[in-house]
Amino acid sequence: MTNSSEPGRSQVEIERKYDVDRDVQLPELVGVAGIASMDVKDPVTLEAVYYDTADLDLARRRIIIRRREGGSDAGWHIKKPAAEGRTELHWPLGEDTGAVPDAVLEPVRVWVRDREVTPLARISTTRTAVHLKDAAGVGVVELADDEVEATDIRHEALRRWREWEVELLSGAPDTEEGRTVLLDQIERMLGAVGAHPSSSVSKLARTLGSDSLTDVVPPHEIGQVEEESTDADLPDGSAASVVVEALSELVLTLEQADPAARDDEPDAVHRMRTTVRRLRSVLAAYRKLFDRSVTDDLRDRLKRFGAALGEVRDVEVRGMRAIAYLDGLPPQEDDDDARSRLIDGAKVDYREAHDRLRQLMTSTAYFRLLDALDEFVADPPLTKAALKPAKKVVRKTIRREIRRVKKRADAIGNAGTDLEVQLHAVRRAARRLRYVAETVAGKKGFGSKYERVAKAGELVQDTLGEHHDSVLFGQHLVLTANRADAEGERTFVYGVLAGINDRNGDTALAESSGAIDDVEKLADRF
Repeated sequence: MTNSSEPGRSQVEIERKYDVDRDVQLPELVGVAGIASMDVKDPVTLEAVYYDTADLDLARRRIIIRRREGGSDAGWHIKKPAAEGRTELHWPLGEDTGAVPDAVLEPVRVWVRDREVTPLARISTTRTAVHLKDAAGVGVVELADDEVEATDIRHEALRRWREWEVELLSGAPDTEEGRTVLLDQIERMLGAVGAHPSSSVSKLARTLGSDSLTDVVPPHEIGQVEEESTDADLPDGSAASVVVEALSELVLTLEQADPAARDDEPDAVHRMRTTVRRLRSVLAAYRKLFDRSVTDDLRDRLKRFGAALGEVRDVEVRGMRAIAYLDGLPPQEDDDDARSRLIDGAKVDYREAHDRLRQLMTSTAYFRLLDALDEFVADPPLTKAALKPAKKVVRKTIRREIRRVKKRADAIGNAGTDLEVQLHAVRRAARRLRYVAETVAGKKGFGSKYERVAKAGELVQDTLGEHHDSVLFGQHLVLTANRADAEGERTFVYGVLAGINDRNGDTALAESSGAIDDVEKLADRF
């Protein structure tokens, strides 16, 4: 779509590339798919330098960083995979210092971490762009005729080629089906004059001598005999094959959640916190399958990171609860001072907590945690128990986790223990049961009973979570009311909110009893 050089501006790029001989002429495309005119632009020269780590951590994930001069979108660019096409991020060109600006590295920090990012390739493109427009003069497609000269800087290899790049503009159809039909019709016309789909979908990949960025090989691996993947070493149907696959998916989810959490996108911190909890739960429940010294260390480090995420999320929940309660009051009971303390105060606390989280997410400790997770799923420290049949191990694990919920629920009301501490213990046990069941729920070979267990655990988690949040908010109301009173402000509204909050918490607690019973009834199925 249209380009922009605004800092951090995002757009989706939907394009196709074609190899074409140097003497081939662009065909007439007026009349194709509603194209009414072809606007040929003057040729421009684009000079781009691409950056990556020594191990090509970005390229292997189909992510690129480049600094490009020339053309209408000169600047720093990040391209990364999207559901349809690719997402592009743009920053101003700035001074050429030879280093990637921190602001540009931030969205990919989770993958480059604290490793050095240096020039990888230099690509010079002479581009003649042709805008295909509809009857209203709106650009539908840009067809770029590119003469490319590319240098693999690290291997001193020079390559030249010509390609046509077809990219959708703002006037393109607004449905995926419509966009596909349009691109297919143009492709047929280009193919008729000798163009064919590019052997490499990426200029950078082609510069590095590969068909795809996922095929690029880090320098230290060149010439080595390719080792079999971990998956190939895990017997089909073994507990290791199922659990390691689940952990691999969670590690990937965690890393993919990082950029949004850093940028404070809506619900991003919550999603990342949930993934951390899932990882901890699976590592804990299946600890007998791995070297305990390794899993215990990972769980401890994940716990510390999760605490930082939790600090942000707890403030967010507190603010959302305050908004919901205050918005539900009749006008005569609303209070501007209370709104300021409860809502504006939460916003300040949230920003401070998120700033602390971002600092942690640029720390050596965080980067080494990510390294450790990557290493764990790539080469898991398995025990003999990991080779046992998955169905048997999973069934036994679920049975044990159900007993864990029951044991903690039975302890509620015991003398000498705070009720909220007991309820929180039940909630944590139910949460772990849910996450462990969800690792196999819906997968081949595992019946619907695992989905029922997951849902039952989730209901306990949700009801006790609502109760726990109400307790925390109630405590916050007391503290805030005391501060307001000390400043001479009216405190009536805090009492009203406390009553609403208490009723919601009591309702959730009452509902949790039936939810716990439902979990215990499922024990006989395992």
